[in-house]
Amino acid sequence: MDKHFVQTQKNDALLLAPGAHASIQFISQPEETSTASESALQLDSAAVIVIFFRIYQLGETLPSNDSVSMIPYETRMHITDESRLLDLVESLNSSLKLSSLIEESRLKQQIPLQELLLFLMENIRRNTETSDNIQAVKQTVAYIESHYKENITARQLYSIAGVAKWQYSNLFQSLTGKRPLDYVLDIRLKHAKRLLLHTDDTLAQIAHSVGFKDENYFSRKFKQTEGITPRQFAEASSVTSSSFVKEIPYKRIVAIGYSLGDLLSLGVTPVGADVETIGKRGLYWDAIKEVEDIGLLGEPAKIRELRPDLIVHTGFRQDWVDELTSIAPMVLIDRYEPVYSRIMQLAELLNRKKLADQWIYRHRTASKQMWRTLAKHVDVKQTATVFSVVEGNLYVIGLKGFGVTVYHPDGMQPPPKVKELMQAGIPFQLTRPEYARAYEADIHFILMDNDPRTIRLYKELMQSPYWNSKNTGQIIVSKNKYNFDDPLTMDKLLLEFPQMVLKKSYNQTHFL
Repeated sequence: MDKHFVQTQKNDALLLAPGAHASIQFISQPEETSTASESALQLDSAAVIVIFFRIYQLGETLPSNDSVSMIPYETRMHITDESRLLDLVESLNSSLKLSSLIEESRLKQQIPLQELLLFLMENIRRNTETSDNIQAVKQTVAYIESHYKENITARQLYSIAGVAKWQYSNLFQSLTGKRPLDYVLDIRLKHAKRLLLHTDDTLAQIAHSVGFKDENYFSRKFKQTEGITPRQFAEASSVTSSSFVKEIPYKRIVAIGYSLGDLLSLGVTPVGADVETIGKRGLYWDAIKEVEDIGLLGEPAKIRELRPDLIVHTGFRQDWVDELTSIAPMVLIDRYEPVYSRIMQLAELLNRKKLADQWIYRHRTASKQMWRTLAKHVDVKQTATVFSVVEGNLYVIGLKGFGVTVYHPDGMQPPPKVKELMQAGIPFQLTRPEYARAYEADIHFILMDNDPRTIRLYKELMQSPYWNSKNTGQIIVSKNKYNFDDPLTMDKLLLEFPQMVLKKSYNQTHFL
């Protein structure tokens, strides 16, 4: 779907947005099953069922763009009850053969479609229902946020949840994006920053009041996480806060696509954004817990309910632009625009130009310093290829996301095939595992999510002769949350990247 790829498997369903166009490619033949002949609807070994329909609001003569309740656009739904799905499709297929001129026949054509949509809604609800264990883990997240000043241990947390230690850690990380004690640290530092900005307390007082055992430990952890000392943070923030006094001219901003991280970096939290797809994959999950999800494409009905006074659109598709502009003023920003230029466009709109100028200067300086420091330990002029595995799909990354930090004038170089992508202006490209050798480089970065299909593909890659021939220093595995190029992620990556390259703490076993 344009530059958006969705890899599906048997019994998957996708609801496409009105006017969307999709091409379908079978990348491998599914396994033959002995029960296929028993299904009500006979299918070839590789087949796709495509159903077109329109939705009309009561009394309207033109189709509506609003989505079917509870079924998000372009999100993969896996159907567990195959026989029920095929029964409904067969029933719908049979009803379409009836005469459309008879009122009774028209009703019979509507009922199977409605039953099919209801079946999809029920399937989504079952798949997204929160288990008792997840609820228990969520309660410990709330416990941390209200007891961060106290001594908190991992044993204490999974005991409160009543969940096995291994299961607790996995569930906690899937909910917050962080390990339990890392999350405790982040909460303490968040409150420490507030005290640094708004009180005259000493570092010792602040450290004690947010749960650190002493001032030295607090300062050490602060610098490891933020890259500067608490005092430097307070001084820089006082300068920054005095450098702009204008209020943001918009109170209720909706972010469509990849502007979410950019807005947050400028101190602006939107009222609506793509929380489920982009939000959960980024580093800023804690900051968007109160943000309403508007879907991957920015669905008009959901946005209208939020009553925004500005819509910032940096999505990969510009669906419903006319309808969205009737809801609120909208600014379109190219998601492939270089990050410094993209941030300045947004900053000028939001009266945050001085703040953006300061970040650009600091980031340029910090980037150069990182590469100069790293060059004392490794050959930073090596070639590097960045692969990203998302829901079992393998992508090669150009000058986008993680690649913006890696392919720095003072840093690593793209191999010939990646350079071709960059010269052609292609930010990333879907590829197949057997083609990975075409992007041969000195170092291979593999960014992953926790999807079972991703883990399965990664294991297959590592068992292939090509990847088996690499030594451990040539493969560095990390998380897809670093594959964004907003200021928040890029600043964090400057701290993490040397650890990846030097300590190799981001290795294969960390993810398996």
